[in-house]
Amino acid sequence: MNIQHKWNFSIGMMLFFLLFIGACKKDKVEIPVLAFKIDSYYPNSGNAGTLVSIVGEGFGTDLPNYSATISGKVAEVISATSNTIVLRMPEGGSTGALSIKYGSQNFELGQYIYQDLSVKTVFPANGPAGSQIRITGEGFSSTAGPATVFINGKPALVVSVSDQVIVAEVPLDAGFGPIVVKVNGKEAKGQNFTYQAIASIKPLSGGKNTKVTITGTGFEALAVGNLVDFNGITATVLEASNEKLVVLAPDGVTTGPLSVNINGQKTAGPVFKVVAAPSIQIVTPLSGPQGAEMTISGALFSTVLDENKVFINGVSVPVQSVSESQIKLVLPGGTGSGLVKVVVNDQATDGPQFKDQTLGILSVSPDNGLAGTTVTIKGSGFSTNASNNKVYFNGLLTTVKTATENTLVLDAPVGLSSGDLKVVVGGQEALAPQDFRRAGMLTLAGGPNSDTFGGFMAGIAVDNSGNIYAADRMNGVVKKITPSGVVSILQANGANITFDTPYGIAIDKQDNIYVSDIGRNHIRKITPSGQNSVYVSGFAPGLMTFDNAGNLYVNIVAAYAGMNKVNTAGSFTKVSGPFWPMAKAVVDADGNLYYVDSSSSSNNAVGRIAAGGGNETYFTGSSDPGFEDGVGFAARFNSIGGGLALYGPGKLIAGDKYNYALREIDIASKKVSTLVKLTSGFADGAFSKAKIGSMDDMAVDKDGNIYILDAQNKAIRKIFLK
Repeated sequence: MNIQHKWNFSIGMMLFFLLFIGACKKDKVEIPVLAFKIDSYYPNSGNAGTLVSIVGEGFGTDLPNYSATISGKVAEVISATSNTIVLRMPEGGSTGALSIKYGSQNFELGQYIYQDLSVKTVFPANGPAGSQIRITGEGFSSTAGPATVFINGKPALVVSVSDQVIVAEVPLDAGFGPIVVKVNGKEAKGQNFTYQAIASIKPLSGGKNTKVTITGTGFEALAVGNLVDFNGITATVLEASNEKLVVLAPDGVTTGPLSVNINGQKTAGPVFKVVAAPSIQIVTPLSGPQGAEMTISGALFSTVLDENKVFINGVSVPVQSVSESQIKLVLPGGTGSGLVKVVVNDQATDGPQFKDQTLGILSVSPDNGLAGTTVTIKGSGFSTNASNNKVYFNGLLTTVKTATENTLVLDAPVGLSSGDLKVVVGGQEALAPQDFRRAGMLTLAGGPNSDTFGGFMAGIAVDNSGNIYAADRMNGVVKKITPSGVVSILQANGANITFDTPYGIAIDKQDNIYVSDIGRNHIRKITPSGQNSVYVSGFAPGLMTFDNAGNLYVNIVAAYAGMNKVNTAGSFTKVSGPFWPMAKAVVDADGNLYYVDSSSSSNNAVGRIAAGGGNETYFTGSSDPGFEDGVGFAARFNSIGGGLALYGPGKLIAGDKYNYALREIDIASKKVSTLVKLTSGFADGAFSKAKIGSMDDMAVDKDGNIYILDAQNKAIRKIFLK
């Protein structure tokens, strides 16, 4: 080989070598740097072969890139996922620092102790106070003293222990932290435990699709990891974090506890109460300017301010104050005209239309009355020239007597009927918050200075034509009063019918009139055709009432004599239950008998005998007198001397004599409410001014008008409510 060939060969070998080196550099793989986040490792003690789990996130999964040591001795890395790395402790190792390396990244984990005591697993690793956890491991048996368990540093009650298993109870407010077992001066740390607790839920009431925020601790950050139920019905989790969940109340939700279940561990929370959507009864004003206060009256509003939302024409208006039955706000102006809507805990209800204008009616006082009643209207945007304000009662125009920008004074017109009240000024119209009712009391016949009736009148009744019949005991006759107030004496075949002592009156569906005559111990029957006969005799009959089958229930006028039932054939039997009834009883459509007993309840309660039998001495009310609306025994009356009457489906009215009041009783709920509260004396007009002397009996016509026998004033009084 000549020099040239040698040179070429040498150059070639050098180029090959350089190319080889370059190729090797290109094939070298760089190990990426990862954002390791190590949360914990467990157990921190054990013998050779113990598996130690490192928990966190962002781990690499390429096993060859891992290495680990314990006190400098190699530990085997046996598996790696993105959130868990598992090491096996080597034979011949010693207590010391445990570290792990991934590529060029090195991580110091902490100390690992070679000893018999070791905590291997904890199940479950989450749960509420009082739940039990099972700890497995080695070396739990002790000769010096019992094993103790700590969760996040808080002592847990050890329920049972063996060499390899401990059962412990989670303490209150355990928080998040490691499970630690101590035996004979040794200590072993296991995995972290997550304490679960529900601190509160908001709102505490609502219905289907109400958004409920659950605050507490130990929740899963992923929504799917939290199973929430409302009294056993699964709900949808909308948002989740470790300390808060937002869930949607499910379809079919019922009142009961809310609970959160995580990894099979159930945590019970407060009771969620299912309530209906709110209702709006009155909105005042229904029109008005910016700055006016609006009051929304209704039911089922939340007493928590921020759980109530109000919209006018779709515009949200801040709420100023709330109660269960009332919401107050200030009109912002500029909302435009549209519906008033109230939303309580995601349950909405629509109210009336609101007009965004200067003219508005805030209040009408009184909001009921008869023709001639002086009415004061408060509001805004009225004309100071009285004649420029047009006021209509259910379409009937009346004259305004005085006017300011905020007040109108006028009299209810002749021919008044119940309906809306409207004010018109210029081109604007405003409606009152609620209808003006033709309501009040008139004297149909008689009076304290009249001789139309004698003293000590007893019973009254109304026929199908609206005629009233009253027992005039002092004059020994029954007086007939027409709807227009014309008074005459009850006749048969053109002649006045006389009685010894007429007391009670009852009229059947065929307009046959039955009059009890306690002076002769019989009941007379007077037919529309004029027949006058003794229907039944043999006891002292008092006030009477019919049931739907035509049976007559008659109070016996004697101490502790009770009540008789007279069938359609004129035979009578004793009614078991009432001892000394004095007021008129009543029988509902289902055949239940309601009565007032002077003996058992001092006339201060309503008793009931069910159609199927069984006597409730106290259906509603108490033997203690008073004046209190309420349910059942909570209600108070002061002598139901005015008797009882049916008043619409499922309702009774009671004449509360010494409270001068008419009380309504809802049969299903036993709830008592006050329809009318009057004062003592004699005066007609609106309920705010009307006065009555006594309530001794009552009757109700087919139109719902109520007639009161006011014996003290020797008068028949007519009450308009509908």
